[in-house]
Amino acid sequence: MTAPAEAPPLRPTRTRVRLIRTLTALLASTLVMLAISLGAVLSVLDAARTVRDRTTEAVLEVAAARAALSEADLAAGESFRTGEAKLAGPGQDFANDLAGASQSLAKVAEANQAGAAGTGILQVVEGLVAAYSGAVGQADAHFRQPGGEVLGVADLWYASRLLHGPDGVLAQLTTLQSLQRAALDNQLRDGMSPALLPLWLLAPAVSAVLLVGTQWYLWRRFRRRFNLPLAGATALTVGVGVTLAVALGLQLRLDDVRARIDTVLADRQSRIAVTDVAGRTELATLLARYCDPAPGCGSTVADFTAQPRFAATPADEAAIEAGTEDVVARARDAADSRGVEYLAPAFSVGALGLIAWGMSRRIDEYRYRA
Repeated sequence: MTAPAEAPPLRPTRTRVRLIRTLTALLASTLVMLAISLGAVLSVLDAARTVRDRTTEAVLEVAAARAALSEADLAAGESFRTGEAKLAGPGQDFANDLAGASQSLAKVAEANQAGAAGTGILQVVEGLVAAYSGAVGQADAHFRQPGGEVLGVADLWYASRLLHGPDGVLAQLTTLQSLQRAALDNQLRDGMSPALLPLWLLAPAVSAVLLVGTQWYLWRRFRRRFNLPLAGATALTVGVGVTLAVALGLQLRLDDVRARIDTVLADRQSRIAVTDVAGRTELATLLARYCDPAPGCGSTVADFTAQPRFAATPADEAAIEAGTEDVVARARDAADSRGVEYLAPAFSVGALGLIAWGMSRRIDEYRYRA
């Protein structure tokens, strides 16, 4: 007997193959959109939370430490010039300002964003501040002794050099402040810049175009006006784009925080400059009083006392404090995402499900052919 002929293998129809390829392209573009949007949003939020929790404090507290040390030096100079040092030493204001500087430096150490370089500077500054405090204490001890005023003034001059010298405390803190400020720039650069928004929006735009094109193809092929699951996926894809725009808004808030920090630093610097001029004027007056009659003070002291000194009008301290509070509030607001980091993945996963559902209904209509 003749064996029955084998049935030819079943092959998918051309339409089914095309639909499967379309589904693959839609799912792939949506997965890319998920990865890019989630990465963009998380990078912005990571930068915002770091700025809020660490960088803002590091930058502002370095400036506060500089201001406190300048005020401490002024308080010491006033105490020695007026003679109060013979009774009360450098004074309570000096002690309070020095304690405030130490507290600010401790906060900077906790929030440091300048890496090993910042840590190294902080260690140097701590040693110099300790040496400065010791020199002022030694100046006080000598100044109280009868006939020891010149030696006490020399100690105070040495203390001032520790503070104001080219490699002194204030110069080191200025460098540290620049490093912390540069770290802020780097953190904001790692987020989402307005110039890169078109690049971030490219993935959802491609997905939306593919979805609209698929709708048009299905309408032409099946004579149906809408595929509701694909329409829903399109709406969710647009939602991802809106989420990225919201993330850009958070980035713009961070840029505003940076601008406000610069304003506060400029105002703080104006007061530091005025305080430095006043403190060095006090020291120059003291040196002129005790060194002119006594030999051996040297040309360096003479040059110092002869220097002209001028300072512009400083910013108001209350305005600086209000500006600092405003910076902190703005940084807190920029880091308040209100759950936006969950929207991009939720919209993308929802779009994936709707795409699979909407396309599977059409794919199932075309099985195989012999």
